[in-house]
Amino acid sequence: MKIPKRQERTHARLTQASSKLDHVIGEREEAARRYVEQLRAFYVHAGVFAAGMFVIFTVNLLTNLSAGIAGEWTAWWSVWALLGWGVGIVVHGLVVRLNRPSLASSTWEQRQIERMLRR
Repeated sequence: MKIPKRQERTHARLTQASSKLDHVIGEREEAARRYVEQLRAFYVHAGVFAAGMFVIFTVNLLTNLSAGIAGEWTAWWSVWALLGWGVGIVVHGLVVRLNRPSLASSTWEQRQIERMLRR
């Protein structure tokens, strides 16, 4: 029994839409995976920053106390490390946040694919 041409075209469209849907889902999963890896790297960076700043501040405090200059603002060089490294943390956080996968385009694409499948 031969399948009518119209049914063949409909089947071909459904198959093509299904493969596009699989492709979109795969792209979304890959984007989410990359984002999670970037987020993990940021958390590690933030943890190292917190621990490193604690050590730097402690060394600066102990040095200032032993020298008897803890009351002088110019003796607190750890502020420069905090500012410099803090800028790096902020930039890293912004990069991760701005690279967050957008659901808007994928949602729109998903709706279009579902609309095509209903035809």
